[in-house]
Amino acid sequence: MSRLSVDVHLAPDELSSSLRRDAKRGLTASPKFMPPKWLYDERGSDLFEAITRQPEYYPTESERSLLRTVAKQIAATTKSDTLVELGSGTSDKTRV
Repeated sequence: MSRLSVDVHLAPDELSSSLRRDAKRGLTASPKFMPPKWLYDERGSDLFEAITRQPEYYPTESERSLLRTVAKQIAATTKSDTLVELGSGTSDKTRV
């Protein structure tokens, strides 16, 4: 059985340069926009995580249940040993 590992590849200056790039792109667009990744601080992320665990918010548990059922098949079919998921929040489903 393989050991789970989560790697984050982000250079120290990439966060601020990414924010500047996204802000410039969004504020010069019509209509203006800002990627939601910049709208959540730690408390906001915790609140969103709590929302996704409510019975009324079915997508997260539906996806998690589906992954529990077919993740091994997906990995075997694709012959993949690495998963890259961008914007996965707590990476809860990624671990499945």
